[in-house]
Amino acid sequence: MGSIEVPASIGQRLLAMIGHYRPGHGALNCPVVCRLRGPLDVAALRAALDGLTAAHEALRTAFAGRGRRLTQVIHAPRTLPLARVDLAGEAELAAALAGELATPIDVADWPTRATLWRLGPADHALCLNMHHLVTDAWSAGLIFHELRARYGLALGSASPIRAPRWQYRDFVDWQTRLCEGTGLDRHRDYWRARLAGLRLPRLPYREASGPSAVTGADIPPEVAAGLRRLARDCRATLFSVMLALYYAVLRQVCGQDDLAVASLFANRSREEARDTVGFLANMVVLRTTATGRQTFPALVRAAHETVAGALAYQEQPYQTLPLDPASLGGGRADDVVFQMMAELDHVGRVGDLEFELLVPEDIGSRFGVELAVTPHGAGMRVLLFHTARLAPSTASDMLEGYLSAAAAVAGGAPVPLAHLGL
Repeated sequence: MGSIEVPASIGQRLLAMIGHYRPGHGALNCPVVCRLRGPLDVAALRAALDGLTAAHEALRTAFAGRGRRLTQVIHAPRTLPLARVDLAGEAELAAALAGELATPIDVADWPTRATLWRLGPADHALCLNMHHLVTDAWSAGLIFHELRARYGLALGSASPIRAPRWQYRDFVDWQTRLCEGTGLDRHRDYWRARLAGLRLPRLPYREASGPSAVTGADIPPEVAAGLRRLARDCRATLFSVMLALYYAVLRQVCGQDDLAVASLFANRSREEARDTVGFLANMVVLRTTATGRQTFPALVRAAHETVAGALAYQEQPYQTLPLDPASLGGGRADDVVFQMMAELDHVGRVGDLEFELLVPEDIGSRFGVELAVTPHGAGMRVLLFHTARLAPSTASDMLEGYLSAAAAVAGGAPVPLAHLGL
């Protein structure tokens, strides 16, 4: 069986353009990194990786051409090479992982790369590194779950693995028909009204160049528990609570009440897309008003309304949003970004082997300023990625403001926004 050529999606064309014109800006590697504790059957792991590659066309899709002529080249299944390296300890693992994530993937050849590091007889780390053109955060969760299931299958488990209902090219076909017809008319009307007069957050940027940086800190379990309670009390999601905290900090830093933050949504409203591996995620703009007179619970409810609206209208491709370049002042609507990883099952056991999904901090960001929240045990890990245009001291202040605001509202008291942040 030879390769099949099909058109790239709208999102893939934009991502490829970013990678071409801004090659040193942020990361286009999107890995699944697992710590494997216990006796490892390497042959079963190889079989699991090969099974994943065979089941999901995206994991064997290369690319040709550029711009509107960008084409997906879907190859027939083949064995995925697994590099095996012995390491002496945690420091060597951290350096090896950072090096792997910093090494580009030649997506014109093959979109995935697998490395197994051995730290001891019953201690390994696996990195399935993928180009972002063929995966996204939702896909990473699917892959982590299916990797464990296929590893068990290779060891003799009788658990069946259901084939995906859609391959990525099926999603592209559906999205193309949607955009060419009238199916997005109500989406366009919603976003036109929602984004009218949009102004970007005015962060204190400076004239500077250099590599992107990241600073991180932990939200302790007791504060995280309080934030979850607050979400329930406000009949909102934890995502909305963590987004509202970001609004509170941005309000203090930017000195404005009208705040717009971009975020990548899964874009899987179609049931057939729920188990599809590929780059389905779509950028949305979350615009909310945050005034000093508001209490934090009121802001949470406003943020929840914003998020609910964006979820309902997330199918309109970001590239086609009605954004007025004049109102953006030379910036981009995705200059300031908020991301939150779903609280999935990050630890699973197959026989005597434990799989733990890790979230590496060396992955970087392709956006100007990105706040990312990830599960971390019973607590949370908060990462602030930023380009050199944001001074490290400002980034540190923003992160500290976020943590202090989280601690202040976790008890549930209706704290005014004017008392939160920096």
